[in-house]
This record gives sequence, C-alpha cells and structure tokens, in this order.
Amino acid sequence: MASRCITIQCWRCGTTLRNLLLPFSRYEECSTCNADLHACISCKNYAPALSDSCSEDRAEFVQDNEKANFCDFFKVNPKPYNKKDGAAATAAKAGLAELFGEETEVDTEAGTSPTAEADKALAELKSLFGDE
Repeated sequence: MASRCITIQCWRCGTTLRNLLLPFSRYEECSTCNADLHACISCKNYAPALSDSCSEDRAEFVQDNEKANFCDFFKVNPKPYNKKDGAAATAAKAGLAELFGEETEVDTEAGTSPTAEADKALAELKSLFGDE
C-alpha cells in the first residue's frame, strides 16, 4: 500500500497537523495534546447518533471512541474538531446555584471556576471550625 501525506485537524484540540503519513499507525498522536489520532472520533464513519457510534455496519464495537483502536474500516476525517459550546452547561449550573441559593463565580470560557469554588469551600470550613 502506497503512503501519502495529508493535513488534518486534531479532534480534541483543533491543532492543524501537517504532513502526516497514511495509513495511520495505531500509535499516531497529536503533537500538541497527545490525543490518539487512529480513534473512532477522528474517523469519517464516526456517527455519535448511532447506538455503536459507527456508520460502518461491519466494524466491531469499540468501547471508548476517543482511544486508539485496530479498526480496519478507519477513514481519516480531516476536520473532526468540534468546539464545545459550554453555554448550556453554564446556564444549567447557574440555575442550580440559584435554586439552592448559592452564588456563582463565572469564568467566561469554562463556566464556574474550580479554584474559586475550592477557595470558598476552604473558607467556609475554616469559619466552621474557627480557624480564621
């Protein structure tokens, strides 16, 4: 089988990866985030709406679509990256916080800040035990 070079996007971070040789080795990874590239999620047959997430009927079931596998039906999807919009999750978290009377500190990109939540929890714990 003759190899050829292609340019693709990483499915996890969106980095453009140039001059990759086809066919991919099972061990091929993104140079930026080390995501496996020979994975279901970066295949043209990937269809998350289907029960087994694959439009190829003959392909074997793969438990983790983000990990490397040995699928013989793998076809490189040059643009598998989908930027995740966290607006719905942020709105849901804010609604829950409001329901329980909590204040939320919102990070513009990822929703609530884990560091701020941890600091708040630590301050409450210290005030509970009088260690202020």
